[in-house]
Amino acid sequence: MAGQETAAVHDETPSRPCPPWELEIDLPQRLVIIGDLNAQYNVLTRMLLGLKLIKKNGAWCGGRTVLVQMGDIPNRGSAARASMDLIMRLRDEAREAGGEVYWLLGNHEVMSVLGHEAYVSADEYMEFATTSQIDRFYADRTRFLYELLGPPDVSAFVQPIGGRLRAWEEANAPGKDAYRHAMGPDGPYGAYIRSLPIAFRVGTLLFVHGGLSPGWARHGIQGLEEVSRTSWASRPKFYQELDPNGLFRDPLGPLWHRAYCVANARVVRRDLTDALAATETTQMVVGHTRTDTVEHGEAGVPLVRQRGRLIMTDVGLGEPGEAGSALVVERGHIESWSPGGSKSRVVALKKR
Repeated sequence: MAGQETAAVHDETPSRPCPPWELEIDLPQRLVIIGDLNAQYNVLTRMLLGLKLIKKNGAWCGGRTVLVQMGDIPNRGSAARASMDLIMRLRDEAREAGGEVYWLLGNHEVMSVLGHEAYVSADEYMEFATTSQIDRFYADRTRFLYELLGPPDVSAFVQPIGGRLRAWEEANAPGKDAYRHAMGPDGPYGAYIRSLPIAFRVGTLLFVHGGLSPGWARHGIQGLEEVSRTSWASRPKFYQELDPNGLFRDPLGPLWHRAYCVANARVVRRDLTDALAATETTQMVVGHTRTDTVEHGEAGVPLVRQRGRLIMTDVGLGEPGEAGSALVVERGHIESWSPGGSKSRVVALKKR
């Protein structure tokens, strides 16, 4: 199990106030964009080191660079808590140096803080467990494993155990209560996530996790933030309590929209034009939809669509055999950066 190697036991992370987000800023000299993370802490640190944003001890050294993480830090991987801790700490350090770290609200952040744990891995729960709980878990897991393997001296087919073992791990993983407290409205991660921006503008670039339809774009960036605050203020406990057509659950809302990525019909192009005009931007940067799920896309490589007006950043970080990539914006161009240090031009910045 991956968690045996990567799950970490942390002291209780203290709640910290999240400094207010600047939702509309000028383009900095250097802007770095990392797509959906999926709890891949090792990938994150390797990329930050390669991009010269952190030192070997993990401290920020990026100066005035602005780093944008496109959301979906939790779920699927083994180190969500470690990843969140790093991003939160780096934001404090970057601001002291004149830079900034943006963590964009994704659909998996909303689900994770509202009890929708369908994509939470056993390792994510175990990051919140104590050492004694983890030791007991692995002892019980070993006993269950031998039960699945069956009597060693009985001649019979042994059925695949992978799915049954994973189901047992998810059902019995320790740390669930601590996880749910920490992700709740008064927990250190839950409170921080509830303050994350849902959309913001850097220069002429619009950042949003899924995509922004004209209907939601008409609220404007500041208006979307007001809708988000109002939605959180009602203190929903479960994801199912959210309005299905509201900001956080609407299939065409900022967290779930995929049409710009998967379709190229005239109506889609017109909608993108209208959304960019409403937010006074020229290009939309999105995560959420993996580049290898659409035409001409591949894992590990950012993708430009809609005649250069849409930049897709979810490259499937953490997939076996894929080193992934980030985007670096400087000198009027958006370039793809790989952990080996090579760069390739993706698209030019568009002016208004």
